[in-house]
Amino acid sequence: MEIYQDIFNALTFPCFVLEPIRGQYLIREVNKEYVSLSKTSKKIIGMSITEVFQENPEHLGTSWGKIHNSLNEAFVNGVPDNIETLRYDMLIREIEEFEEAYWQIENIPVKDETSGMVTYILFVVRDKTLEVLKKMK
Repeated sequence: MEIYQDIFNALTFPCFVLEPIRGQYLIREVNKEYVSLSKTSKKIIGMSITEVFQENPEHLGTSWGKIHNSLNEAFVNGVPDNIETLRYDMLIREIEEFEEAYWQIENIPVKDETSGMVTYILFVVRDKTLEVLKKMK
């Protein structure tokens, strides 16, 4: 298991492992890149993804619904699901304001070798903010 942890932490993009439990997705692990980007700690492990990520009140319900649908697709169908571009503003905790941000998201199911059932989802994000804002100009 240690080698997998080393690989997970060596990834150059933020990601974390979610465990689907009764319609919720609990955070089981986060990599170093995610901790660096979000300026949080591993204290979020064990929390629901909806508890950790606050949505910008100006865009309430639009982003989270798409993320939840993608997670459900990966969980139910057992195949990766992608969101090519999604606006999900980042909360800057120091000033309690949201900063406009765009992401590419991939939800990759991880299956139990014996049962073939999805036990975890690898949630991978790539920041597309500069690319999207450049196109908007």
